[in-house]
Amino acid sequence: MVLLVRWTAYIGALALLLGPTAASARASSYDRALDQGEIMVYTAPVKGSDVPAMVVKAVIDAPPAKVWAIVSRCGDYTRTMLRIKAATEVSRKGNNIVCRVTVDMPFPYSDMTATTRVVHRVAGGRWSRRWTLIHGDYTVNSGSWLLRPFRGDANRTLVVYRAHAAPRAWVPGWIRERAQKKTLPEMILKLRRLVR
Repeated sequence: MVLLVRWTAYIGALALLLGPTAASARASSYDRALDQGEIMVYTAPVKGSDVPAMVVKAVIDAPPAKVWAIVSRCGDYTRTMLRIKAATEVSRKGNNIVCRVTVDMPFPYSDMTATTRVVHRVAGGRWSRRWTLIHGDYTVNSGSWLLRPFRGDANRTLVVYRAHAAPRAWVPGWIRERAQKKTLPEMILKLRRLVR
């Protein structure tokens, strides 16, 4: 038992010493990949939901304010985003916006519309757009755009997009995931073209 306690203490001390280094190395590796233009797409579990959130991280070679001018205007999404059939900014009071967006679904599925409550916040060198579902063709539709300078460079933007959506109509999970994993990188590529 004493040996186990000593070994556990040794492992704990080693983890404390190496943990930050390993985490730092991992973060550095991610930064290098992002710096070289990689688009990272992954799923993240959501507490209380069987449907994971989709997350995309990428760097866009433009100032955050220029990227923000695109992602903050839901009324323009038919032009600036992918697979958007209709988009309307229903109302705006300061940083509180209501948006209605219809996603163009592939056959044989019906298009899906969501009206969402959106909150914008620009402060401390960060731009954020967060939305939650008011009503629509989903049981849940929430997410965010987060923008900030990449590694302190005011002319490059780290974009983190997160979406957690579950349609009311049944759509196989593998179809949803495959569509999102294809659409999300294409969305970033389109943003890169729009800010040139």
